[in-house]
Amino acid sequence: MITMDRAETLDRIKILVEKYNQKEVSGELKHFSESQVKKDFIEPLFEALGWNTRDSSEVSAEENIAGKRADYGFRINGITKFYLEAKSPKIDLNNSEFIRQAVNYAYYKSCTWAVLTNFKELRVYNAEIRSNSLLEIELFPNISSSEYVEKIDQLLLLSKESFEKGLTDKEAEKWGKKAKKIPIDKQLLADFTRFREVLSKDITKLNHSKNLSQNELDEAVQRILDRLIFIRNCEDRQLEPIELKSNYRTWESKGKGQLINSLRARFREYDSKYNSELFKEHLCDHIDVDNEALSEIISGLYNTRDMIIPYDFAIIDADVLGNIYEQYLGHILRKTEKRATLKENQTHRKEQGIYYTPTYIVDYIVKNTLGELIKDKNKDLKKIKVLDPACGSGSFLIRAYDLLYDEYKSKIKDAYTEVIKEDILKNNIYGVDLDKQAVEIAQLNLLLKIAEKGHKLPLLRENIKNGNSLIDDPAIAGDKAFNWGEKFKDIMAGEGFDVVMGNPPYVQLSMDENISSSLKTYLIDRFGSSMGRLNP
Repeated sequence: MITMDRAETLDRIKILVEKYNQKEVSGELKHFSESQVKKDFIEPLFEALGWNTRDSSEVSAEENIAGKRADYGFRINGITKFYLEAKSPKIDLNNSEFIRQAVNYAYYKSCTWAVLTNFKELRVYNAEIRSNSLLEIELFPNISSSEYVEKIDQLLLLSKESFEKGLTDKEAEKWGKKAKKIPIDKQLLADFTRFREVLSKDITKLNHSKNLSQNELDEAVQRILDRLIFIRNCEDRQLEPIELKSNYRTWESKGKGQLINSLRARFREYDSKYNSELFKEHLCDHIDVDNEALSEIISGLYNTRDMIIPYDFAIIDADVLGNIYEQYLGHILRKTEKRATLKENQTHRKEQGIYYTPTYIVDYIVKNTLGELIKDKNKDLKKIKVLDPACGSGSFLIRAYDLLYDEYKSKIKDAYTEVIKEDILKNNIYGVDLDKQAVEIAQLNLLLKIAEKGHKLPLLRENIKNGNSLIDDPAIAGDKAFNWGEKFKDIMAGEGFDVVMGNPPYVQLSMDENISSSLKTYLIDRFGSSMGRLNP
């Protein structure tokens, strides 16, 4: 039951509706922009429903990328309850593209509800329902502004109090047993894992004579997938034309081997445009790959196999990809002479330090480390060095980048943003990880944050490095031994790192049978016997 002052809410909404009607009669609405209707009508409407639209921690204005970001996120205790996409009054909300845009954004952000409104009309959708029918995912029929007072009970389902009490979700129980979409992270994880297995099996089958080792196979597969994901990201952000899907059927029709050759020509174009190590010559450029395997992967980077969920990489955040990759890397390739199979392996996860960190924990740690440091007005942003010594696919570094970028923008308003983005990656962000693939993925995720049309990407080999961040003795860690004084010479010779953050894996030395006696002795000698739980 909603206990907010119903009479006051009704009065405020009546005044808004009357104001809207007056401007419609006078013809002023014809010239109203989206920003005007947001300021004059949409924000006051949700203020009347109990939301503080002036508090960015409660109602956030979302960043717009290629027109594919929702305008507002409505939050309670830091958790987004629904996203709202606003349009100007002259826009027809019956356009299914606008509806799917709002619904997809909510889905990609793991949020149940999506609202689409231009104040003249208001629509609410359940982004979790698995259906191609837009009518089947409506919370209630479209409400016009002339019905806001009459249908106040429905409108109140969008009030802050309704979400605090879970009333909106209870109302949604009318869907009963309607099938729900697989959450975006689980869907992407399933598809990425399938892509990896399909490509691994195909390369193994076609390249017997090359005697690829398991590590070489894994590297080649990962590099191809990373390149395709980067291309899809550029397409969806409108940095490049959408050609991968439209052209692959033409490429594959030319016969065996033609698709990979055409793709390699595209890879060379991207290497020329973006100058990233991601597209430089690699083992993957000298192996055979069948058209059928590549076609399945390319098609799967646009839609799920059942065509219910379209993938839009302009909306999927880099940290979401990072969390998926951390789980994905827990699957290890088992290569035999004739085939390659992919299985989840807990031992591999432990040995390589592959652990998923929930987003809210990442946010909390970054806010209370780097966030506290940048409050110091005397601190030179350009000189802050942030390190994650067990960076995985880069979740903490991505959040640190976002925080620094926002701070740069607030202090250097007229600066060229692309230069700021690159400077942050080159001067502020550093990471180390034991897993070579994780390092490559962390670099990819960070580069996705700053990719811009016609703008060369920086090389991150000096910032994100592969090695065992705790062991500098080659006798113990082999070629993974990491000497900080050598690997980050200038930083360590100066003032060192300002912020060290992350979530390293832990092990109980006395309980873990996988740790050799020499490693146990090294760790105890190096860090002290009181350190019972250590990063291997």
